[in-house]
Amino acid sequence: MIDPSSIELRQFLTAWYGPPSRQGMPASKEYQTLPAPLRAWHELAAQWSRPLVRNKKLLTPAEILIKDSKAIFMTDPGDAIWGFDPESPNTVYEGRLYGKWVRLTESLTEFLVHNAMNEAAYNAPHAKSSESVKNEHIAQIVSPMTEVAFGGWHWPRPGHRIFVSETLIADIGPAMEDQEPWGDMPGYSEVQIGATNPTALSYLSEIPETDWY
Repeated sequence: MIDPSSIELRQFLTAWYGPPSRQGMPASKEYQTLPAPLRAWHELAAQWSRPLVRNKKLLTPAEILIKDSKAIFMTDPGDAIWGFDPESPNTVYEGRLYGKWVRLTESLTEFLVHNAMNEAAYNAPHAKSSESVKNEHIAQIVSPMTEVAFGGWHWPRPGHRIFVSETLIADIGPAMEDQEPWGDMPGYSEVQIGATNPTALSYLSEIPETDWY
């Protein structure tokens, strides 16, 4: 297992997206109201010309809303939301617009690393995905990588894990049933895997009974 605290964000982002293309600048005055880890993320991400978060949206200070005393700082295209407690800003909560908050075991600092790695699995220069991989093949898929010991999310469903190597990064979790009630598909996982170069993904063609897109 890789300790999340050992992952330095600048080094990770540079490895996956190349060197920053813009000079680092202190965040504008409105960003000074954010918790320090979140402000630092915005300052760091602004140094790349490409967006580093695409599957979700990190809100600007002007867009932040309060729900049940928690400040919503990130959303997804559905109704998933993430918030911090203004009274304890390093504490992260996950929820739905019309549901209750659930406190995560990850600190805000760890959460932002987790989110950057989750996004990189989709936004890497080269990527493959499969919605239904037999669980018996997962060990072969992750064999070149090491799992990162994140505390875990409930999004998009509980049980997702992150694996990484120098050239590969994968987000793997339970596959979803193709009909209501959309529960976990027994015996199957969904796999999203990114790479810094296309040859790093070539071994996936050896995984039997699996279609990659």
